[in-house]
Amino acid sequence: MYELARADLFRHTSRLRLGILWWFVDPLVLALIYWGLVDQLLGRGESIHPRYWLFLLLGLVVWKQFAQCLSGCSGVYNRRQGLIRNISVPLTTLPGAVLLQTFHLFVQALLVVAVLSGVSSGASLGWIQLIGLMVIQLLTMGGIGLMFAAPMASQPDLRELLPHVLKVLFYLSPVLYSFEFLQLKMEGTPYLQWLDVYRMLHPLVDLLGAYRTVLLDNDLVPLGTWLGMGGRSVVCFGLGLWLHSRCQHRLLEDLR
Repeated sequence: MYELARADLFRHTSRLRLGILWWFVDPLVLALIYWGLVDQLLGRGESIHPRYWLFLLLGLVVWKQFAQCLSGCSGVYNRRQGLIRNISVPLTTLPGAVLLQTFHLFVQALLVVAVLSGVSSGASLGWIQLIGLMVIQLLTMGGIGLMFAAPMASQPDLRELLPHVLKVLFYLSPVLYSFEFLQLKMEGTPYLQWLDVYRMLHPLVDLLGAYRTVLLDNDLVPLGTWLGMGGRSVVCFGLGLWLHSRCQHRLLEDLR
């Protein structure tokens, strides 16, 4: 799994002059665009977070790992048909390699965001919480990748639809705004009662909020949030393994 991830990473970055840096440049450019639109043009950035540009950058870095992991896992078996036919490898190795590749790039981008945040407002011992958040993210994304890998291999139409689904999910995710900002906007509306369901089902709501609490606010993540995120990640990973095991026999017959 590790060797596959390393080979894919080398093949992807060796053709580019900036190499791995491109993974960080993309969210940086998007952050500048959205910062200019929301903060400078509409004047709403300050009401979401005092350092809205960093708030955006952190959200986009986390989102990019989620989107790339989902996209990569959804087509990994079709891209690797030759490997599956010629070499006996556990099928979970292939989406696992996608997960490791995207997570490796995410960690490097997160370090850059941490440096920017430290220069801006200083670091704290609370940043050690990042280790726990990354473990939770790894489990959550691994489960989601497994959920999509096997079913998507036999559904090419769904793979074509995935980029549009990701666009919708992006705007439904608290990347450009915070969950608390959303709560204030929905106060007094009939949609407020659905926010708890949204928070429970969406894998990025609490995770993004926790990263921002640690890096931007230099604060501790509440125990209840840790328990919720940890439980969701374990359930997500277990569900991914179960669904993948149910589909892999049919998948092997189709691919071989």
